[in-house]
Amino acid sequence: MKAPYRYPLQDADKDALIRDQMALIERQAARIAELEAALKKPKKTSSNSHTPPSQDGPGRKNRKDDKAEGKKKPRPSRPGTT
Repeated sequence: MKAPYRYPLQDADKDALIRDQMALIERQAARIAELEAALKKPKKTSSNSHTPPSQDGPGRKNRKDDKAEGKKKPRPSRPGTT
């Protein structure tokens, strides 16, 4: 005895199913494109938005440290002076 088809569909039903699946794939592709574009945007920090520095997270330096890097280095000591 021959096993019955798992999904016995007529041609019209198959065409409708394919159209529905194509529409679903197009919506998913558009959503994926939106999410990938959102990933490419820079993360908001206190230096590029109005968020407080305390919300920058552990990987971000404080602004005070950024300013300190631009300061001049102290002059080296001279021999013979105390």
